Amino acid sequence: MPARQEPGWRTIAPRVLASTVGAYGLCYAWICAAVRLLPMDAVDANILATCLAFILFVAVILRAFAVRSVTRIWGELLVGTALPFALMLGVAR
Repeated sequence: MPARQEPGWRTIAPRVLASTVGAYGLCYAWICAAVRLLPMDAVDANILATCLAFILFVAVILRAFAVRSVTRIWGELLVGTALPFALMLGVAR
């Protein structure tokens, strides 16, 4: 039986970037959308959205290392970040 090869930095680095930079961008996009879309005062909406974003941030970090394919997590981050902007553009009309 061959020895198991440890993952190199080329497989870990994109996941670390996805779980830090990607998760931050995703959470920030959803916070911006929630502040504009929630039917409450902007300060209250900001506090609520920020609290929920912490849960989303942890979920993205866990997902970044659970998914087999790096392209899948980056695709999910791209779609997940584009969706709130599309919602805001639709509401702005």
